[in-house]
Amino acid sequence: MDIYDEEFQRHLQLANKLIQKIRRKKDREICRKWIQKLLKLKSYDPVVKKNRNHFFKYMLTVLNKGLKEGPQPHLGFPQYDSKADGEAWTQAQGYMSRWSGDKKTYVAAKPLPGKGALVYMAVAKDPSLGWEIPKKT
Repeated sequence: MDIYDEEFQRHLQLANKLIQKIRRKKDREICRKWIQKLLKLKSYDPVVKKNRNHFFKYMLTVLNKGLKEGPQPHLGFPQYDSKADGEAWTQAQGYMSRWSGDKKTYVAAKPLPGKGALVYMAVAKDPSLGWEIPKKT
């Protein structure tokens, strides 16, 4: 066992301790999936092992930061549920659109039957630079 394999084993022990602290089952499964990918990466090349360990160390850093700080706050993009400002998406309307509270972000979506959806998003630093914002009636 070389120095890179020893480092990997230390990272693996730390990862297992951190994963136990994750509350959501789905998040724990995602972490374990990535660790399994790292475990399957077999190589005698020291460069491959070094890169594997570098990725693992970064993953542990992100995981630890997430555990300390908790989930990131919402970025303020419009939501597509009934709690969002504006009207709910109706079949009669055929599309949906939302403005963010600060009027800097606009999102519109239209379903394409059997093919997915067409989504348009626009963002501006200053909403007064030519956007026509419809008034609610």
